[in-house]
Amino acid sequence: MNTLKTIGIVAASTLTLGAAAATPAMAQPWRAPVVTYDRPLTSSYVDSLDWRINNAARMGEISWNQAANLRAQLRTVQPIAYRVQTGVASHGEYRRLARVVDRIERMTATSYASRRAPPYAYGYGWR
Repeated sequence: MNTLKTIGIVAASTLTLGAAAATPAMAQPWRAPVVTYDRPLTSSYVDSLDWRINNAARMGEISWNQAANLRAQLRTVQPIAYRVQTGVASHGEYRRLARVVDRIERMTATSYASRRAPPYAYGYGWR
């Protein structure tokens, strides 16, 4: 009988501690950012990505079709950049902008381009 009481006390204390640990997690604000980004997503930075896309295409790191696709994606999120900068964007808009900016940065990074076999710029032959 004593063992049964001990098991009951341990179970009750475990449930109490579990409920106390879950309470702070539920008290977070609704728009708490889940996606963290190391630099601010300002509209000027998002606008500068257009130059980065064109430069990567000129240098042969990405094809011109890929550059057109990235520019089209960039145009869709440029209005969101101002909303994120002023703090009126929703959490979904922030995540969408962060995903597109991350995709553009990865595609135009030099390390990504060095893994590619042939460059796509005019004048380069197949190796």
